[in-house]
Amino acid sequence: MQTQKSVLLFLWTMVLLSMSSTARAIENDPKKEYRLTEKHGPWMIMVATFSDVRDSERKKDGLTAEEAARKLVHEIRSKDIPAYVFSQDAKKEKIDTYDRLGNKDKRVYTAQFDMICVLAGNYEKVDDKIAQKTLGYIKKFRPKFMTDPKSGAIVRDVSNGQKGPFGGAFLTINPMLKPGEVVRRKVDNDIKYFNSGIDFPLVDLKHRYTLKVATFTGKSVVPLGSSKYNGREENFDKSLVNSGPYNLARAGEDAMQLTYALRQNGNVTRKQLGRDRFEAYVYHDKFQSIVTIGGFDSENDPEIKKLAETFMAKYKADVRGEYSLEGESLSLPNPDPNSPPLQVWAFDPIPELIEVPRLK
Repeated sequence: MQTQKSVLLFLWTMVLLSMSSTARAIENDPKKEYRLTEKHGPWMIMVATFSDVRDSERKKDGLTAEEAARKLVHEIRSKDIPAYVFSQDAKKEKIDTYDRLGNKDKRVYTAQFDMICVLAGNYEKVDDKIAQKTLGYIKKFRPKFMTDPKSGAIVRDVSNGQKGPFGGAFLTINPMLKPGEVVRRKVDNDIKYFNSGIDFPLVDLKHRYTLKVATFTGKSVVPLGSSKYNGREENFDKSLVNSGPYNLARAGEDAMQLTYALRQNGNVTRKQLGRDRFEAYVYHDKFQSIVTIGGFDSENDPEIKKLAETFMAKYKADVRGEYSLEGESLSLPNPDPNSPPLQVWAFDPIPELIEVPRLK
């Protein structure tokens, strides 16, 4: 009995140790640098900025801005919070001006100063609950190296009543990202639903770019003012989807069918577009469905131009020999030669290179 209890105690101890080791998922190698990249964020906590002091004011054993930033990153990571260093180099610019005699002159000014920033966390949205709790913790956080008088760290007083040297910390967008990129990253549950469980989803494409060749748009109206749907938008959405001969659901079906046709109907595509099959993908959002061709890692991939020329509208002669711009299309022929095609899809007049949307 005693042996059985010992075995159980040993097993339970191993479970606790395992849980403890897996709970600390944030790497913190003192020999490693953790630099900010565009893959982090998109929302992060701006913890602090460091700048080098003049040599005459620097303590003999004091840290440089870079060293202080790295120290802070490692201390934050020791608390299981991801943290990174971001360097911003000085930027000099020239402006046209005039001297006292009215002669035109050029002056150089500093538009951006050298600065080392420390950012922490990786959050999908600014109101993330974990982000808000972590921000509160950072505001009160006191790193050990700042209590060492030899470090030479100079911290401004925080006059807003918040405790800690980082009382001014705030949430911000990853400085390596453009605000537009952050907006594109934000995907709601409806978009995830539309693009889940379908064949050839564009969101699964591993490349950065793709060529949009067809757009299928349903009806779209915004209920305003005295509209009977004002304040009851969910009923408006239902009536929009279910009304008329062509709606968003039908647009999605057409986009999906075109994707299949481009990938599978070798004889038809070769006859009309000059190639047996195309690497086609589909994407649905709240306003339209699109079909794209190919995946590319560079905007300068020569294959992009070839594909664009295949699908773009071209000048074609009519029976009178007069030329007019006519968009490309793909049709499924009817077995009865005297009947119209079973299906016709029209391509966009000008294909557009777009970034592949991501779902997170």
